[in-house]
Amino acid sequence: MDSDLAEYLEYLCNENDDLSGLIIVSNEGLPIAHASSITKFTDQTLISGMCTALKCIGKELIQETIKSSLKRMLVDCTDGVILIQPLPNQEGILVASCKNAAALSELDIPSIQTYFSSHQDQLVAL
Repeated sequence: MDSDLAEYLEYLCNENDDLSGLIIVSNEGLPIAHASSITKFTDQTLISGMCTALKCIGKELIQETIKSSLKRMLVDCTDGVILIQPLPNQEGILVASCKNAAALSELDIPSIQTYFSSHQDQLVAL
């Protein structure tokens, strides 16, 4: 796991009480880095694989129905919202779990994308 990226994600989780967890996932479905503000965190490898599959299905669905590109996916839950968003150059996926949709507006996604892009050559999946 990339410790600098994990530390950065941990910092973001600590700064936002409504943010439950962040995972950066490779396009192959492997976790690269993660952080969680909850002590008992679900299996990150399982979550990574499922989010990669959802991204691929969503991308195909969009291309088949409206001939557009996938920007992001939001999964609205009874206890929060999950964001699944491809990172720059389609080289990875950001997964964010929040207690409410308003927390997503506080999440600085461009800074995560910039950080990921600038460290991409150094990242290795777990």
